[in-house]
Amino acid sequence: MSNATYPNPGIKWGLIAAVVVIATGIALYYTDQPTFFSLKFNFIQLLICAIAGLLAGLEQKKHQGGFIGFKAGLQPIFATFVIGTLAGTALTYIIVNFVDPELPARMKAMDLKMLEEMSKTHQGPGVTEADLDARLTELKQSDYSITFVRSILSYFTGLFLDFVIAAILAVVIRRKRIA
Repeated sequence: MSNATYPNPGIKWGLIAAVVVIATGIALYYTDQPTFFSLKFNFIQLLICAIAGLLAGLEQKKHQGGFIGFKAGLQPIFATFVIGTLAGTALTYIIVNFVDPELPARMKAMDLKMLEEMSKTHQGPGVTEADLDARLTELKQSDYSITFVRSILSYFTGLFLDFVIAAILAVVIRRKRIA
């Protein structure tokens, strides 16, 4: 089978990663909304895509007889990240704009409450009352809404980190033929 007819394992593993990311996101939405709305979900999504991307790269390596260069390994790994991350971004956008439009307001209220409680009980060394008040004012003025443009910008910004991780994984799995 030539490489021209062999399907890209990045698409297959990207779709698998997308399903796992969506299932994880939905489970977090119903069980732990603060985690779903935080960076923790992004890290979970990144881990899922990294594992699926590694499997895509290893499948490509196996198809090529156990030898793979950097470029040939990077392509399916990064494709996995692109698809899996897009699914996570779309899920977040759909949930906060259509399923539960009040979620961003609830998360902001929870963050404000947490910061106010922290300011009353845990003033560490070097933290002044003015610092806490400034942070509280900043948080009150922040916008937690997730617009389509903000989602797309977040997606493309995240792809930079995804590319770096995909490149590292491609270096890890590469194995060149010794002539």
